[in-house]
Amino acid sequence: MPIFDHPELKVQKDRRVCRATDTRIAKYSRRGMLVSLGAFLLSAAMGDLRVAAPRLLLVLGIGLVLVTLLRSYYVFRFSALYATGPNRWRRRYFLVSTLGALWWGLILLSHVWLVGFAPETHFLWLYTVIFCSSITSVFAPYYRFLTWFIAASLVPAALKAFLSGDSLGAIYGALTFAFVWLTAHQARRESENYWDRLAAMQELQQRASNLAAARKHSEAAVELTNEFIANIGQEFRSQLSDSLGALALLEAEPLNDRQRDWVLLAKAAGSQQLKLVDNVGLFTRVARKDIRLRQGPFNLIKTIEKSFKFAARTAHRQRLEFNFQIDDNLPVMVTGDNRKTSQLIRNLVDSATAIAQTGEVWGQVSFTPITNGEGQLTISLNDDGRGEILPDESELFGAFSRLDTTQVTTGLGLSIAKGLAEAMGGYLQLNSSAEGNRYHAVVKFTMEPNQRVYLTPDRRLQDVEVLVLHQKGLFVAGLVQVLRSFGMEVTCMKWRPETREAACTALGTALERGQLVMLAPAMGDTSLFEGVGEVAQGTDADVSRCPLVCLGGYGHKSSFTPLLQNFPEAQYLVRPVTRKELHDKLIARLFGGPKKGSRRIVAGNGEQPRPRSLLLIEESRQHQGVTEEMLQALGYRVEVAASVDEALAHLPRSHYDLLLVDCQQNTEHSARIIEQLRHWEADNTPDDRLPIVALTSTTEEQFEGRCLAAGMDDFLTKPLSKDALQETLERWLGDI
Repeated sequence: MPIFDHPELKVQKDRRVCRATDTRIAKYSRRGMLVSLGAFLLSAAMGDLRVAAPRLLLVLGIGLVLVTLLRSYYVFRFSALYATGPNRWRRRYFLVSTLGALWWGLILLSHVWLVGFAPETHFLWLYTVIFCSSITSVFAPYYRFLTWFIAASLVPAALKAFLSGDSLGAIYGALTFAFVWLTAHQARRESENYWDRLAAMQELQQRASNLAAARKHSEAAVELTNEFIANIGQEFRSQLSDSLGALALLEAEPLNDRQRDWVLLAKAAGSQQLKLVDNVGLFTRVARKDIRLRQGPFNLIKTIEKSFKFAARTAHRQRLEFNFQIDDNLPVMVTGDNRKTSQLIRNLVDSATAIAQTGEVWGQVSFTPITNGEGQLTISLNDDGRGEILPDESELFGAFSRLDTTQVTTGLGLSIAKGLAEAMGGYLQLNSSAEGNRYHAVVKFTMEPNQRVYLTPDRRLQDVEVLVLHQKGLFVAGLVQVLRSFGMEVTCMKWRPETREAACTALGTALERGQLVMLAPAMGDTSLFEGVGEVAQGTDADVSRCPLVCLGGYGHKSSFTPLLQNFPEAQYLVRPVTRKELHDKLIARLFGGPKKGSRRIVAGNGEQPRPRSLLLIEESRQHQGVTEEMLQALGYRVEVAASVDEALAHLPRSHYDLLLVDCQQNTEHSARIIEQLRHWEADNTPDDRLPIVALTSTTEEQFEGRCLAAGMDDFLTKPLSKDALQETLERWLGDI
């Protein structure tokens, strides 16, 4: 067994750990040596040894000074010596410290031997015990050295005192032996605990380092995956843009019914692929909570209506009834993110219709003010209970959780809707029972101080009587409520076998009086049309001018056509219908249109407005054809530039009303193109700002912010929709 401690464990071989331990030992040693010199001088000054053996006292003092100086060399020059070799410093320091302890033990032995238990002996003995107790915790990591140090300091004097025959000496000796043994035992235990604790801490640090490295690697992998998904999504969008654009152009051509069905099928399949690509890309941002909201004023009611009607197309393709009602108290203008609000509604409706599969889904929208300038929008969707019962939310809100439905990624849309609602300061709750599934989404908006009037009902509708004949549906109660909000007198009757006689009587009376009749047939049921036709043929009244309006669902148009023989001026509206659409249709049917203004607007010189001229900057010739053809179909004159340099050459020679820039996936490259156009404009036509609309296949928020900063006015996401393209161009061009 070695005399002194040497590294055995892995942690004891760690230079960083051992340096911290040895630094603390050196620090306490500096203080201990100075205090020991002071204690010796004090005992020499007040004791009898300087009288009994002055030469011995002088030798002891000189020896103590020399040993102290030797130890000081290793203590005060710790940093320099330790850097040359930690183990060498430790061995030499242990050796000279043990020699110092032996010399101190000789001093204590000399006092016991020559002056007995005089006051200075008591002082030195107690000081030595206290000093050894104080350094135990510091020197404990090296318990063998500590044991030799304490034993060398106390054992010689304790042995002499124990063998002196004096009772006091025997007590001192016995207690000192016990103290040395207990201190050595305690030091060994503390040494084991100390190194075990450091080893455990080192292991924890290693694990933490490994976890940090794994997390960093995982984050890098996630970031790479997200970037891959974003890039591949843009590639899909870019490729689908040409396909869907070509199909839209083909749909406008004269086709037979079979060809048109195939075109519609191809468009539907492409739209589903596009929706899946968009949802996967958006889900990655929702999962990492990287939803950036663009705050700006927008028409809330218009956004909700367009989103509901767009989502209704999916429901109709699924042969599912979808209708909605928007409360009258909704503010028209709010501040928020228009696109994210629309995305939330579409994902929520798509998921609800996918889960319902059959039957009907009914949507309601309300607004509750919270403060004078803020309120929360509540979107509720209910189905009629014929679809799937929802599982637990923890199972449903997953990236690719699936139900036994015809849709592939039911949970994906709901997860996106939930993430968007939370990003807009709200939440999404689901409740499922045998009566049906309930979806409850809440988001917050700031109301604009200057509000617009959405709809002022025409006073001519007040007290107009209307007979509503329906079969079944959650939307009927909402329809009746809307009609009554116009001030109309509504009589609502259900067309079913047990009430058919009463309904026919009420219909006959309405036809004789020339009263407005509104039909609301159930999806997939034509019995209402047949019954109305029979009543019309069986009455003696002239029903040709009777105001009849039908709110039909998917597939009702062909069944409604035979009624036109009896009601040639009847109007047909496809559900779902907005409040304004219904109002305007009723005014047109009952009164021939809205009231005319009090002034006549006469054209200034009768000249035809010049065709609007657009410049399309498209670097890829592969994508030029579809976009150019679509713009020409909308009535615009289009010129194409293959590069920004070519576009800059065109600008001085022609007068353009708007620039369209086809932006690729590289945001910085797209922004530089827009900046070049704005720089040319600032240098050549500073007073004539051209609107710049970007056409892009990317859905990343960074594109919008960077390109807006570069000078972009608006952007359209590929694949281009003819309606969206027309709406955007008209918004920026207006009447020229």
